[in-house]
Amino acid sequence: MTIATLIPRRAIFGNPTRLQPRVSPGGNLIAFIAPKDNVLNVWVAPVAHPKNAKCITNDTKRGVRMYQWTYNNQIVYSQDKNGDENWHTYLVNIETAKERNLTPFEGATSFPSKFSSTRPNEMLIMMNKRDVSVFDLHKVTLDTADLEMIEENNAKYNDWHCAGDLQAHFTGQEQPDGSKILLRKNKTTGSWDRCVAWSFTDARSSFHSLSSDGTKAYLLDCRGRDNKALVEMDLSSADHISSKVLAESPNTADIKDLLKDPKTGIPIAFSTEYTMTKWHVLDPAYKKDFDFLEEKFVGEIDIESQSLDNNKWIISQSNSSGLQYHIYDRETTSTTFLFHSRDELLPFTLSTMHPVVIKSRDGQDLVSYLTIPEHLVDSERRDRPSQPIPLVLRVHGGPWWRDSYGFNAEHQWFSNRGSAVLSVNFRGSTGFGKNFMEIANGQWSKDMHNDLIDGVEWAIAQGIAIREKVAIYGGSYGGYSTLAGLTFTPDVFCCGVDLVGPSNLVTLIDTIPPYWSAMMHDMVLRIGGDPKTEEGRKFLTECSPLTYVENIKKPLLIGQGANDPRVKQAESDQIVDAMVSRNIPVGYVLYSDEGHGFARPPNKISFAAITEKFLANHLGTSREPYGSDFEGSTAEILQGKADLLD
Repeated sequence: MTIATLIPRRAIFGNPTRLQPRVSPGGNLIAFIAPKDNVLNVWVAPVAHPKNAKCITNDTKRGVRMYQWTYNNQIVYSQDKNGDENWHTYLVNIETAKERNLTPFEGATSFPSKFSSTRPNEMLIMMNKRDVSVFDLHKVTLDTADLEMIEENNAKYNDWHCAGDLQAHFTGQEQPDGSKILLRKNKTTGSWDRCVAWSFTDARSSFHSLSSDGTKAYLLDCRGRDNKALVEMDLSSADHISSKVLAESPNTADIKDLLKDPKTGIPIAFSTEYTMTKWHVLDPAYKKDFDFLEEKFVGEIDIESQSLDNNKWIISQSNSSGLQYHIYDRETTSTTFLFHSRDELLPFTLSTMHPVVIKSRDGQDLVSYLTIPEHLVDSERRDRPSQPIPLVLRVHGGPWWRDSYGFNAEHQWFSNRGSAVLSVNFRGSTGFGKNFMEIANGQWSKDMHNDLIDGVEWAIAQGIAIREKVAIYGGSYGGYSTLAGLTFTPDVFCCGVDLVGPSNLVTLIDTIPPYWSAMMHDMVLRIGGDPKTEEGRKFLTECSPLTYVENIKKPLLIGQGANDPRVKQAESDQIVDAMVSRNIPVGYVLYSDEGHGFARPPNKISFAAITEKFLANHLGTSREPYGSDFEGSTAEILQGKADLLD
């Protein structure tokens, strides 16, 4: 078998070179995230000279992953501690690099909620300081860091929707039957009045945004249809709200997102995503812009950022070969290349990702993504290997999420080592309409898992995969799928890698973070069992891999963050303990400074190195020797050390 030039793990899982560029409201500056002393921080530069950037943050541990511009030209970013997801909100002056923690409260988590171009010295923050189970809405004065609660969440509201006046106009509330109501603030009485009701079937509808002046609201609404449509609500009358459909998806996917005018907040285009993202113009004035961008760029494009006058856009372009960014000038209809996200990958030939639609056993269309190692493709069919090869079934988390087309580090990693990679959007994956969600209710370990098995069988029938050389890999729900694969279908996979996956659905639900309480009903109804009832606990136990641990007969590797607030360490501990007590071999790696997934590059690289050796042992694929891959990592191999180390 042909051996590829191995792409170093550090080039794939180390810090990116640069990412998340965002133009300032005035259009003259650009910010982006890049390493400083091997830790990701925020940098700022003139738009005309991005190479003249200076670092304005000084994170030395986990790295900055989320930030935004304020309208008075400062930077706001979020950071937690060791993966605990108690996010603090920080404000940084770009001239002095002086930093303030706007929410310095232990045990609380906060999220920037709204900025306003007409009130540039203020912003809104959601925070659960008063009651950890709900988020109150606070106004922050940026020059003084004064914090004022403007909405107390006394009824388990699950969100706040605000306009340019930095006041809450709408909120949402989940009901015990899984339905959802939208409430509008009565300007006269101050009460929250019922405005829209979504049944449990329609509850994936959502409030998207308000126009800046608060006279229009935009919903992504699936009432009366399978896919979400864009609905505009006219709020100009205090006595009557009128609604109209602005756009419906032209294919079998939901409307994904809106591009809005930065000043008015009015939608100018929307995107849909079936196998790939497509943009659709609402305002004819922008047709020339999208025509130009679609002609110029191959792959998927997204608009990452806009200047306040809407003349400068930051464009991201993603395809199998990587992610790169450009500045688009609407006045001159021209683009300027900014940078690639990972310069270290540029010398290597990457593999091509192919969108495919697989039929499930009951006739559902499963939008999937297949990557064949570039060095093993068939000369006549580029979406097939010249002969069957090992396969990694990579399962996404959520499960209410989806896999998408574009650059995927794990697809490139596995394919470079010599295996095909398949990601299947099983039922319950989002973006494919409400029926595709509904048929997944109560189907953990059942039809949701059958969809994954159908993907494997398709790959074998197509001559892609060797039946005896199929691995399953995933994080969060994908980790659960790995455990389900080795317990419910123990003869399908030759090995599995579980990253922060739940093993016991009863304890998973019993220990979710308090601030998830506002969406608890939806979660319980979709999983299919309420742990507060005897019948519900029985159902959840029957769907839990831990119940069938004695069925595990194929090698299993587990990675876990000690501070994971969503899937607690106990989820991994209990299945490892059950295996050890039955003398079933297992590899178990714990990271003391990580949470739900791994953020620090030394930890990501070390677990990738361990995973790569594990898969090489059982798939026969290539691997890069360990070298210095454990330097700076907190990896602690609690089980299986002899098999996992060189």
